[in-house]
Amino acid sequence: MGAGVIPFAWQGGEWQFLFQRVFSGRKAGYLVDFGGGVGAGESYRSAAAREFVEETETMYLAPDLAAVAVTEAAVREQVARVEALFEATLSGHPDWWSPRVLPDGRSKPWRTFFIRFDYRAVDEMNRAWAADAGRRFRKRRELVWLSAGKLLAIYDREPERLWKRVRQLSRAVSIVREIQAGSP
Repeated sequence: MGAGVIPFAWQGGEWQFLFQRVFSGRKAGYLVDFGGGVGAGESYRSAAAREFVEETETMYLAPDLAAVAVTEAAVREQVARVEALFEATLSGHPDWWSPRVLPDGRSKPWRTFFIRFDYRAVDEMNRAWAADAGRRFRKRRELVWLSAGKLLAIYDREPERLWKRVRQLSRAVSIVREIQAGSP
């Protein structure tokens, strides 16, 4: 069982979707959602919220990137904030999540949610990861905002740029189109 989240935000007159890239391991080079396994006692939603906070290493919601420290307390506080974003989005759009369908047609017990976040520029976070050399953060990452049009073009013409679980989201394209058609 697993869960993920693809944050989206209104910026520059269009909807933007947030992905990450990593520089080592099997996901290196791909556009990846924020997600992973569902722990004992967790719901899909709470697991996806936790994964976002862990994979952004508490930077996305931190007011001061220089003071970021990945502690249990910081993760707990931010997970609560992300869960509130889930509630705000899904209370109006309860179907903005997608299961995964494997290439052989079988469903996988997975949910990736499309959740509205406040836009935040990612350049400073990306510089912090690039300069770290493994002291503060577990893994070098790069966050990337993609417009709805660009994301739909990737799904249509370059799906190999997406990490496999993002390619396997059976409802992703229809959800992105629905978000794209909506007003901010």
